Amino acid sequence: MENENQEEIGVSVTESDGHTFVLKQVRDSYDFTHIIRKELGRGGQGMVCLTEDKDIVVKFALDSKGNIIGKEKDADSFKRNDAAFKAIALKPFPDRLHLARPVARLADYSGYVMRLMGDMTSFSELVPIDNEDIKRMASDGGHRRRFLLLSKLAGLLAKLHGAGMVYCDISANNVFVTKSAESETQNVWLIDADNVFIPGEDLDKLVFTPRYAAPELIGKPPKPCSHASDCYSFAVLAFESLAALHPFKGNKAEGEDSGDDWDASVQGNDGTKSSFSEPDAFPEYSGKIPWVEDTEDDSNHTENGLPRQNFLTDETFRLFNATFSEEGRKSPKMRPTAVLWARAFSHSYAKSVRCPDCGMSFVFDEAQNCCPWCEKKLPPLLTLSLHDEVVFAHEASFKKDCEGEWISLPEFLFEPFSVDTCFRPLIKLRTVEKSGRALEFVSSLESGGKHLFFISTEKGEEKIGARYTLFLQGGTYELRYENRQTGIQRTFSLSVKESFE
Repeated sequence: MENENQEEIGVSVTESDGHTFVLKQVRDSYDFTHIIRKELGRGGQGMVCLTEDKDIVVKFALDSKGNIIGKEKDADSFKRNDAAFKAIALKPFPDRLHLARPVARLADYSGYVMRLMGDMTSFSELVPIDNEDIKRMASDGGHRRRFLLLSKLAGLLAKLHGAGMVYCDISANNVFVTKSAESETQNVWLIDADNVFIPGEDLDKLVFTPRYAAPELIGKPPKPCSHASDCYSFAVLAFESLAALHPFKGNKAEGEDSGDDWDASVQGNDGTKSSFSEPDAFPEYSGKIPWVEDTEDDSNHTENGLPRQNFLTDETFRLFNATFSEEGRKSPKMRPTAVLWARAFSHSYAKSVRCPDCGMSFVFDEAQNCCPWCEKKLPPLLTLSLHDEVVFAHEASFKKDCEGEWISLPEFLFEPFSVDTCFRPLIKLRTVEKSGRALEFVSSLESGGKHLFFISTEKGEEKIGARYTLFLQGGTYELRYENRQTGIQRTFSLSVKESFE
């Protein structure tokens, strides 16, 4: 057993002189030793490794050839990077931003130590690339979880952009999420704070992963990273994680040799740029071919990937099309902002339903009577409608003498959208069946009394207090929300539909 554990320690690295070895531990600037477990991923700025402490990861800067940068063998590059890592602490990052920043620099190699929340994993684990990955979607949270994580990632970008900053290298390897799909709290973090820059300060800042890069970054001459290029990269990552397909990997792209290094980085941290000099050899990155769902040009359409109708709404399709259309590819200013993406995916999350038979999730459509994945009959559903449109849907399980899971109704259903508080639950409910089928409501303790809820029954309107039970008699009920401070009011139609024919 000890030998097996020993084999898990360390990562294979190569120095600039060609010497290759297994690096098992490193010292930081406080002379603390970190045991290296394994590589977590690589991006345009280096390699990130897991340590024995699950809350600590180590970032190694790499040169243009993918070699580690040593203090002795690469003195100039080491000093330049070390100064840049020190400067990260001086950047005006927004408060409580989920961005892993250096807590210590490495003593003998170019890099630094970052602190993450424990039990996180790379978002690349949620980007399906083969049939086995697609099968795992039934147990990894499926599309519902991806909608939630993508909304939070877009919200994180919106906060960064609101502070006048650009992230630059958005890729699956630079986004970390809560590892367990069962965790009640799903967190999203960005790593590699040295990717971040302020437009106007670093005019030559150009770091990206070709698979996710906006066309202007790989054009001739290339343009610097921007808020718009961040949003383009986000859209590629979002579509790929939902469709199991790159948005430009259609019939036209498949007909040309696009190579196999689409995940390769294009800039080292030694101050030299490795060029992505032949974008035309990678048609899916060039911005010169239509995307797979282009409404004006179907030459790159494909049936590959997952059925789009199972996860695209009119709202998210408009955002994808505005980003990947010819206008979006050529005119960065026409692309949707991060806030719009955050709001759209929050709406998709709110309307997602998980099939109890196959485990897959999908965006609910009122015309549906069966699961689009397995074609089994839909489970009982709880829905909220506003102005005759379903804005929230969730499976509702009734079992005798059992209580269902708590279902949170988030703030964005009731208040104007805010990336800071959109997923804060204002009220929770669950199904119960004891002396009859009912819904049990619990108001959030965080509301401070300003968020009021009322339910209309045959007895008239009743206020939902700290705890309230609604015995279901069939039909539709009115759920009214009122904000005592702002005067905002919204009235929803609430129903539990148990039979789908």
